Amino acid sequence: MPDISIAPVTQATATLPAAPGAGAFPDAAAPLDGAAWRAHFPVAGDLAYLDHASLGPTPRLTAQAVAASLAEQGRRGSLAHPGLHEIADLARAEFAAHIGAAVDQVAHAANASAAVSLLAAGLPWQAGDEVVVPAIDFPSVVLPWMTLQTRGVQVRAVPCVDGRVEVDALLAACNDATRVVCVSWVQFSSGCRLDLARLGTACRKRGILLVVDGVQGVGALHIDVADLPIDALIVHAYKWLLAPQGVAWLYVGERLAERLTLSAAGPRSLTPRDSYFDHRFEPRAGAARFETGILGFHGIVGARASLALLRAAGAARVEAAVLRHAGHLARGLLEAGCDVQGGADRRDFQSGIVVFRHPRHDAAACRAALLRAGVVTAAREGHVRVAPHFYNTDAEIETLLRTLRDL
Repeated sequence: MPDISIAPVTQATATLPAAPGAGAFPDAAAPLDGAAWRAHFPVAGDLAYLDHASLGPTPRLTAQAVAASLAEQGRRGSLAHPGLHEIADLARAEFAAHIGAAVDQVAHAANASAAVSLLAAGLPWQAGDEVVVPAIDFPSVVLPWMTLQTRGVQVRAVPCVDGRVEVDALLAACNDATRVVCVSWVQFSSGCRLDLARLGTACRKRGILLVVDGVQGVGALHIDVADLPIDALIVHAYKWLLAPQGVAWLYVGERLAERLTLSAAGPRSLTPRDSYFDHRFEPRAGAARFETGILGFHGIVGARASLALLRAAGAARVEAAVLRHAGHLARGLLEAGCDVQGGADRRDFQSGIVVFRHPRHDAAACRAALLRAGVVTAAREGHVRVAPHFYNTDAEIETLLRTLRDL
């Protein structure tokens, strides 16, 4: 909470520097895989970086924004602090706009696991209640609910075949005791993209809350939560949103907000007051009450820069580019004799993630060979995972395919 005796300082930290040599942003008509946009990504000068599902490379202007914010703290100390609180509020609003939410439905969080844990701890539970999750989902989706087992809550893991998370299978696992279904929008290990509209509609008919981990989708794929029957969306921004680590957001829908209580509290949770001795427990309105204390302000400054870059590129254009690259990859991998998990033409696998096995070499050997060729990928669960973003090029995809063919 800003010290009330210090006037807010906004100018020095609110202005984001432009990427050197590239202007603030290219013209809207500039190709996303062209030199103007690629100039924002230092990694593009050295590597064919196809590992955005692991870690998004920091754009130039994001790194500059963080450096400028830290320098301002070094130059002005506590005088710069109130401005950081204002920037955090701006970032919350900008992320809310990015996903189609109202600003009072979004809170800052430290990471995805912390956000899901907040939901798990804040809901009312009774012994015998159940939470349904995919068996192949990321630990952030599963583990927070397992802490409730001491209270008699059961976590039901639904088996998945070939990386596919079936809506029908999730719904079949639900019963009268099911209170929450928690899923990733896009699976980290397969790229399976879930039909949130269909799953959410069915959950609402049954009175079940739908909590969605959007980490592997938001930033690559367009989403509008106002049009989706989901109750929470959690996004850690260091992957497809290209932001620093330690910055995450939690969207809380109206239906969930009515049931959710605070499981933790601190100065940012409460309505502003004139004294730190004022300990009245009066939570802030909206989702911001789920913020407790000091945030990762400098990371949030960087996240604003990355959001601005993605906004300038255009959500629809970014999604189209990501899906085009993924299709190019899937077709080329199949032609090279690789096994593409889920199949290349499955519409529910249309995400930025393509996962494969080589017919003769294991995942570690493939990843090492690709890295020697300057192509960065990841090995996950016995497969090679490839995750291109909008600024990647057809030539980079072809380098990957050629390297695999030559193995």
